[in-house]
Amino acid sequence: MKSGSGEDPFEDIESNENSSSESSEAESADGTVVQENQTTSAVESSGNGGGSSSLPWKYARENVKADRDMVQFYLQSETKAIESQAEGELEEILNESVLTFDLREAAYRVALQNHLDDVAEQLREWGYDVD
Repeated sequence: MKSGSGEDPFEDIESNENSSSESSEAESADGTVVQENQTTSAVESSGNGGGSSSLPWKYARENVKADRDMVQFYLQSETKAIESQAEGELEEILNESVLTFDLREAAYRVALQNHLDDVAEQLREWGYDVD
């Protein structure tokens, strides 16, 4: 696979599940053995850090893709520009780097849970609910 082809380089990792041990091994496409701690996976399964660990989800998860389903969507150029600006502003507010995966999921969740009327307004501007 070519580097940067848009493919997930970790999609070929197969997990060898072993319910009797605390960890399992997975072999990547290039043959490298990767250890996965099942205790950490249990903490990650909460998706919001509210699991059995007192650590926030950002630190309890093993990687940025942990406990997430891949959902592909495309962004208009204007939306991508808004995202980049927001990312910079959030990094200033939080005084640390913000991962794009986290920014997108947080924005998506907040919009769907707290600002559905605003989402409907945007959809109307795009032509929804036109008689």
